[in-house]
Amino acid sequence: MSPSDGLREAQLEILKVLYPWYKEEVFRRREQMMRLTAFASAFLVLLLVTMLAVPTSPARVKSDLTVALFAITGVALFSSVFAYLILQQRERHRQAKQALIEIERVLGLYEPDLYVLGKSLYPEEWQTAWRSDRSVTVYLTVLAALTVLVVAAVWLRP
Repeated sequence: MSPSDGLREAQLEILKVLYPWYKEEVFRRREQMMRLTAFASAFLVLLLVTMLAVPTSPARVKSDLTVALFAITGVALFSSVFAYLILQQRERHRQAKQALIEIERVLGLYEPDLYVLGKSLYPEEWQTAWRSDRSVTVYLTVLAALTVLVVAAVWLRP
């Protein structure tokens, strides 16, 4: 055994320890994006239902423009902050995913015949499938649609 073999074994042991950590990080970041979306969506739906369910006073006049602008600005800021947090989690998810795939390559999980005779342990397309993930687009679309609905409800409220 040469010194480089010993170094290679030590490196593999480190990667075997890091692998579950990165795997968990990938799942945790994805779950965090879903939680952020769910929380913001629930809040916006609650706000929308409350606005539509609570009747307005007949004495109220359209001069509440200032209140409406403050409400719209608040909703826009709320949604913007959540969109930023979702995008931040997406970036960290992608970084963790790239590191995880690199560890999987070094561990030979995509190499045919290394773990399973006649095929690789992980399908080849798993190395690039994350690039076509559209879940963040769905999260942001839902957030934007609910924001537009709440803004419209504030603006059009009699």
